Amino acid sequence: MTTFSAGATLREAWNDTIAHVPTLLLTWLASVAVAVAGLIVYWVIFLLFSALDDGSGVGAGMGAIFGQLSSIPFSLLQSLISVLFTAIPAIYYQRGEGVVSFADVYSLLMSRLGRYFLAGVLFTVASTVGIFLCFLPGIIVLASAPIYVNKVFTTDLSVWDCFTSSFASVYGSEKGWALVGLQLLAFLLAFVTCGFFIIGLIIYVPLVTFFLQLYVSRCGLVRAAA
Repeated sequence: MTTFSAGATLREAWNDTIAHVPTLLLTWLASVAVAVAGLIVYWVIFLLFSALDDGSGVGAGMGAIFGQLSSIPFSLLQSLISVLFTAIPAIYYQRGEGVVSFADVYSLLMSRLGRYFLAGVLFTVASTVGIFLCFLPGIIVLASAPIYVNKVFTTDLSVWDCFTSSFASVYGSEKGWALVGLQLLAFLLAFVTCGFFIIGLIIYVPLVTFFLQLYVSRCGLVRAAA
């Protein structure tokens, strides 16, 4: 296990983020493209039903309902693509060599799409229920996200084992609790970044994901490259 140094880790995370700019940019464009496609499909369906409306409003109402239903697959796909922003550094530090290309992550996503979909549903339900029940349980679940995503994408553990073992990794050691603190600090700094220069978030968020994944790898919270 390598000794953790915040300064050295931040510099390395910055260099790795810069190296992955093309991959991150393509991932972002793919997410935007899916969102736009979903929006177009929604409005096409809505306008078609509205054109057939007899003035009662039933047609427009049905158009809105079917439009929303048609947008669900696009929303799910966009969510999966968004997770790649965390998966890219996780895969990179796990394999320990070569920049992760967009083709790499796309191929991986498509090869085990069902696994990632199930993992996303489980995590979303758990965090949402936790937030609505008492807020704090939801935050506890969300804090395990860096390790959970790492394990889902870089191991062959079942989705449930990835979920439960992530809690053990985060809340079972001082290094895990330090990860919680780092995420809280990153969240607070995001407000400062957004307040001064909103475009700074475009750089800040990827840098944070690389930093957190490098941290969990260096501190032995997840499996690292040999």
